[in-house]
Amino acid sequence: INLKYLFPAMAKTVILIPSEQQKYNYYRILESPIKSALKKASKQLSISAKKINAKLKIAIIINNGLYMVSQSEFSDIAINRAKNDTSGIDILIIASIHYYSDKFDMRIMTEFKDYEIKRNNYLNKKQIIQKLRNSWNNKIKDYISSQMIDTNFNRTKEPIKDLYFESDGIRYIKPIIWGEKSQFWKNGRPREDSTKENDIPIILIVPVFNKESYVYAKKYIRDKFILKDTFENYMDFIKNNQPKLKNKIVLNIYVELNIKDLKLLKKPFFINDIQQCANNKNKKNYDKIKKEIEEYHEGIECDNFILVEVVEIGMDKANDIAYISHITNNKQDVIIDGKRLQYLYAIELAIALCSMVKSEKVYYIRNEDYKWK
Repeated sequence: INLKYLFPAMAKTVILIPSEQQKYNYYRILESPIKSALKKASKQLSISAKKINAKLKIAIIINNGLYMVSQSEFSDIAINRAKNDTSGIDILIIASIHYYSDKFDMRIMTEFKDYEIKRNNYLNKKQIIQKLRNSWNNKIKDYISSQMIDTNFNRTKEPIKDLYFESDGIRYIKPIIWGEKSQFWKNGRPREDSTKENDIPIILIVPVFNKESYVYAKKYIRDKFILKDTFENYMDFIKNNQPKLKNKIVLNIYVELNIKDLKLLKKPFFINDIQQCANNKNKKNYDKIKKEIEEYHEGIECDNFILVEVVEIGMDKANDIAYISHITNNKQDVIIDGKRLQYLYAIELAIALCSMVKSEKVYYIRNEDYKWK
């Protein structure tokens, strides 16, 4: 089944939570290994039961938390497949150990539940299941005790994290959900950040001139060759020779320097002085816009602004996706469309974009529905 057909992806990260229309095909994909394991167990149980004339056939399947389903999804799939695709299982027991940690709080959640797959009137089945449950509970108790007090215990089990894979540049992720909010981390549990260097946008401040300031700069600059022979040649060079990196966001912010700006420089000056002048001028505008950033709300009166929408996903900021638009007179021009970009980088881009589109306001929306909280 084609993933792109099942989850049509415009964004670079897709959350694996199917809609009602997607569920049938989605679970068909996920059930395959569980179905195969249960069919194999059913066959083995049938053969063994005949050899010893057993009256009850019990299969145990263990969910180790490393499959692209939640605990409830795993149970639903296993029960349905045992009922519909096997004939040698009377009782299915679903067991699991899930270890969660947020660097302060650590919890181990265990499960041992039995489900009747095939009606069996064997009188002692409840006692047998309880013996198995007691054995499981004793094993869990010993395991947890060893974790806490045995200094020689080999602690190799890592806490459960978001599970994901990539296909054709799209990241498909199953974020974990850990019950209630933390009582220790008041601002939410800390998230990881595995963002790679190539995924961090570059914002370049490029000094440009009007015709008057160009003449002034050309007169007093030491490294005259950088400004080319004419104003037109310089502007063509600047706009046609900025770096463009594959799969990386590079934003060029053109800061116009006038005569007043250049007269603040000590004569003669170098191109580095002009660059610093442009940086300083841009920073004043940057600081003003950043100070006035607001959460988007109904009834805003501004008719020229940058809107940042970020969907924060799971435990790792590197999986977050951003949409950045320029809104003018209720018309939306999408600039960044579902790129993997965390909130802080998206805001930096939005502020920079204000200079390009002559806007002085940034609004944001943060969707935390799928965020590690």
